[in-house]
Amino acid sequence: RENRKWVLENAKDKKVLNLFSYTSGFSVLSALGQAKEIDTVDVSQNFIEWSKRNFEINQVLSSESYRFWVQDCLFFLKMSVKKEKKWDLIICDPPTFGRSKNGVFQIEKNFDELLQNIFTCTEKQGRILFSLNFEKWNQQYLINKVEKALKEKKFAIEKTPFQSLDFDFPHYDHLMKSLFISRL
Repeated sequence: RENRKWVLENAKDKKVLNLFSYTSGFSVLSALGQAKEIDTVDVSQNFIEWSKRNFEINQVLSSESYRFWVQDCLFFLKMSVKKEKKWDLIICDPPTFGRSKNGVFQIEKNFDELLQNIFTCTEKQGRILFSLNFEKWNQQYLINKVEKALKEKKFAIEKTPFQSLDFDFPHYDHLMKSLFISRL
């Protein structure tokens, strides 16, 4: 909830990419926050249709600046790197595991490639909002993975807004891990 609120308050005039978009909560809030462009990507046609309905339900008018892509996110990123396409804000909330016609996605196996391609597609001074619900990794492990994957790049890691107490049980390790990665 806090990450979505942050996007609403910080999307103005930004080019936004929402990867693994599911039903596009982040894309809708980017539009409501007056992003200038939004690309929404998910491998599922059903989720993209659901995303479009969520734009309508939230009275976000259709625009040529709002694009929906039924595509494997790794493939989309590889093509974006080739075309030198860049965004000011990239939101990535990948699943732990997923299947597509292009193969199997596993966060443990594909993390470095995913993050390196996302970073390449981020404008200078742009930000990545990366969140993950993988129960085998804690926040520090995620930070260590980011530092290793981007070791030769110029970036800064920042904390995301504190997640409200009702998100997880207070005395347990938080399942939700998120952070900002700023391209310097």
